[in-house]
Amino acid sequence: MRTSLGFVCVGLAATALAACNQTPKKTPTPPAPRIDTLAGVDLNANLSVIGTEPFWALTLTDGQVTLEGPDKEPTTWPRHIFLISENYEDGSERAELLTNELTLILSDEPCSDGMSDRKYPLTAEATIGDEVLKGCAIATAELEKYRP
Repeated sequence: MRTSLGFVCVGLAATALAACNQTPKKTPTPPAPRIDTLAGVDLNANLSVIGTEPFWALTLTDGQVTLEGPDKEPTTWPRHIFLISENYEDGSERAELLTNELTLILSDEPCSDGMSDRKYPLTAEATIGDEVLKGCAIATAELEKYRP
């Protein structure tokens, strides 16, 4: 009986030690949010695209793109992810947002609106139907810093 009891005690001790040596399962880490940048601008953030002559503005928020201007009714499209292209012959990069009605191309070239001292990190070209609008782009949060 003593031997059986000894085996049972040794077996229980071995089981307890084995349980202590098991590494706990790690909780899977969720994937980091996708961050696409062009000239240091997060393309997934809210963006402001501004043009003059004629004056127009595109506002890119979480789910939509809105075109506004003094002689335009506001028009809204769903926002899609930018496709980033690199290594053009001149070494520049650009990002394209394409929908059936709107094409927005952002280039990593600094831009001036021609009406203020403000410098924008991106040059923009928006094509809506047959109309091509040229302007500048910046993260909306950065633009807000310059407002009076």
